[in-house]
Amino acid sequence: MSIDRAETPGIRGTWVSFSHLAIWAYILYGIGVATPYLQTDLRLTDFEAGLHASAMAVGVLVAGVSADWIGRLIGPGRLRDLAAVVLVGALGMVALAPILPVSLAGALFLGLGGGTLGTDVTIRLGRFGGAETRRLMSQANALAMVTAAISPIAIGLAARWLFSWRVALALPVVALLALTIVRPREAEARSSVRLPRSPLPGAYWLAWLLIVIVVSIEFSFVYWGSTLVGKQTGISSADATLLASLFIAGMFVGRLAVGSRLGAVRAPRGLLAAGLVVVLAGASLTWISTVPVLSGLGLLLGGLGTACLYPIGLTVALHSAPNAHLEAAARATLASGVAVLLAPSVLGLAADVVGVVAAWPITLGLALSGLLVLAVVPPVR
Repeated sequence: MSIDRAETPGIRGTWVSFSHLAIWAYILYGIGVATPYLQTDLRLTDFEAGLHASAMAVGVLVAGVSADWIGRLIGPGRLRDLAAVVLVGALGMVALAPILPVSLAGALFLGLGGGTLGTDVTIRLGRFGGAETRRLMSQANALAMVTAAISPIAIGLAARWLFSWRVALALPVVALLALTIVRPREAEARSSVRLPRSPLPGAYWLAWLLIVIVVSIEFSFVYWGSTLVGKQTGISSADATLLASLFIAGMFVGRLAVGSRLGAVRAPRGLLAAGLVVVLAGASLTWISTVPVLSGLGLLLGGLGTACLYPIGLTVALHSAPNAHLEAAARATLASGVAVLLAPSVLGLAADVVGVVAAWPITLGLALSGLLVLAVVPPVR
């Protein structure tokens, strides 16, 4: 599909897309922190509480296979409106749930709405094309890392200093409603043209596999990095969690770098290869280190290496399917959902059998697999 420059969003439209992705990151990272509070309120077992993360991942999967169909049905320009409505309703269901089925349904719709909103952001930023899309994707994901880091803090502060942890879930609702007011209307009208259906080429599916791998790496660090550090160094869980924040810090710094000039002047293949090599170094250091300072350095390197993998991998996927941006964006969401659903669980199952230290080489294997896939992905300028 050839995209005319007139169809690309203006500055205000771009920042609206940035903000939508930031809201989704806040929800995605915050739901895990909110789950223990929900477990206490509803008197759930550990298994029942854990179902919320699975339900949310399933919702993202559903978005990945349906967002393009919904976009064709209602017009791509209205896709984010629908996603915002679903998210607001889902947040209300989770916050006000009196019983488990309601909270699980809310988690499912959170994944569906968030995955659809993420697909819409990908479509809009993908219209710029080339180095500009890489730069904007990196900037958008850097901002998303900020809200992802703020989310657990906001929920904890609301639980401690305000009357309920649920207050923190009201913030994305307010933000979503505000964005419906400030978003540019004229750009919306231009973007709601119906798009032709085109099959996704084989090169896209190689890039899709790369997205699965790199998101799996990211969430392996997010879910199991602190546990690994705690086991290896013997520090407390609280200290290990604090140390694990260096991974998020590394991702933020890396995405800022790629979003400034680095992403525009360096070839995507080189950025991805460098990122995967740095991930290998960081994951290896985190694995073998028994000293907290070195473990923190490993986590920081892991974050720096991981930083460019998803936004650059996403632009490579979009570039490989120029005539099917809607389908490409939706299936990229599906790739993320597959990774979020499977990677932490597979690593967790392995940790149950052999321990998290012995299971951690799975992450190293993912990085090596990413390099192998990257070797056969067609080059992109």
